Amino acid sequence: MRTKSGWRGLTLLLPFTPSPLSLVHSFASINSHTIPKSTRKYSSNTKVRATNPNSMVGNAASGMNVAVIGAGAAGLATARALTRNGVGSVTVLEKDNDPGGVWRYTKNDESRPMYRGLRTNLPREVMAYREKPWGGDRIGRSYVTHKEVYGYLKEYSKQFSLQKYISYGCIVTQLTVNKSFPSETALNPSDSPKITLEWQDDTPSKQKFEQSFDAVCICNGHYASPAFTQIPGLNENFKGEIMHSVAYDDPSAFVGKTVLCIGGRASGSDLAREISFHAGCVYLSDSAFDFSGDQGSNVCGNVTWLPRTMEFDEDGGVHFENIQFVLHDVDVIIFCSGYDYKFPFINEKSGLELCSTPGERRVTPLYENLFHAQYPNIAFIGLQHSVLPFPYFELQADAVTAQLIGSAPDPLPTLNDRLAAAKRDAESGGPKGPLGRVQDTHYLGGYQWDYCRKMAKMAGLYNDDLERYIGTNKAIYDHSGKERKSIFPGGPDSYRYTGYVRDEENVSFESFKVH
Repeated sequence: MRTKSGWRGLTLLLPFTPSPLSLVHSFASINSHTIPKSTRKYSSNTKVRATNPNSMVGNAASGMNVAVIGAGAAGLATARALTRNGVGSVTVLEKDNDPGGVWRYTKNDESRPMYRGLRTNLPREVMAYREKPWGGDRIGRSYVTHKEVYGYLKEYSKQFSLQKYISYGCIVTQLTVNKSFPSETALNPSDSPKITLEWQDDTPSKQKFEQSFDAVCICNGHYASPAFTQIPGLNENFKGEIMHSVAYDDPSAFVGKTVLCIGGRASGSDLAREISFHAGCVYLSDSAFDFSGDQGSNVCGNVTWLPRTMEFDEDGGVHFENIQFVLHDVDVIIFCSGYDYKFPFINEKSGLELCSTPGERRVTPLYENLFHAQYPNIAFIGLQHSVLPFPYFELQADAVTAQLIGSAPDPLPTLNDRLAAAKRDAESGGPKGPLGRVQDTHYLGGYQWDYCRKMAKMAGLYNDDLERYIGTNKAIYDHSGKERKSIFPGGPDSYRYTGYVRDEENVSFESFKVH
């Protein structure tokens, strides 16, 4: 197991009998250590609250032992929240050899949705963690490359001394709830049974390790299991190449070919645009196709915008929703259709209910899309989509940490109430309500601001400064989204040449064009 902190292995721990719980949610820990004060740093404009290490809550936190699965953007934010609040032992298990998760680009790596030409579709001024502002200096572009995001995450990790908590080359293979502790009393994180993790070293020896934790924060992202839309006749009648956008890297591989991209959101539009400079022709099939346009308005350069793909006929022709046009002689189909959630370390041996059916893109039972409803000392950071990811991760991590250490203004609801709320959420179609689908359960979009406020209140952080921070994020997000949605899907990405400067005092921003 490769780690910056130097230790190579863990001792196999015997079953642990918990002592009575204190009124301040104290936790028994295993191999805990005290975080040096030098690691609890704050930038001048930090809008966070530190736990007083001399308080009862601080003493409870110092006795905790928490694992974080994944050292991507969500895992780093979670490690920062835990260590900033004095949690005594934090172990981050990362399968790769560096932090950064999906933002660490490797040429022709088909296991992550990163490709050489990727540039963000959100400005860095709203992507940044609130503890580490980014951009707004009129130097460089607001829409940055994957290399720049990866560098930012590395700097964040270094600035807050997170590297020493990360163990690299660790593939988590099993999560198990320790049922020797009465699960019927699992009212809050402090009342929950310990969680045992098993993992192996990503070396030829594949050495195995095991340790029990007071809590586990799952931050393994949601880009591990590519989703393919089921289309009648595709497998039987299409004779060309089929791939998922996760396998895409170099547009020059499509020289002279006819390419159909299925899925018109960010990845579909960006891939169609890049490939169009090399391919013979590109078709972008989009369920959000605008049928009200004039004839010819669905073509821009080498890209033709089409409705939802409905079926493939016996001759391999592609039929689309509500139009007579049939597309023939397609060489390559690229599914830009997103990903399913996947937790390979949670299974029938884990001792907890968790459902994440492929195609549904829904994880249950979760309270507030964050805490496992029965065992709230298991948290899932970053499940929701269509958000400003880093600020959202940060607030979720703050809310989880506050519950774990007992500093939250209010405890979580009772077990029965959490289970009931999780059931309602799973059946609601997400924040869209009756208009939503099962696949919208974890959608946020324009609903993310109230969710962020809720997380801030759960963490005890909500105040006027944080409201201005959220409001400024919303203002830039809305402006950026309006510009992005106004362009032709797969056409020139002119919106990426807008720069931003935050003005939190006035909950506003300045925008300008860059070249």
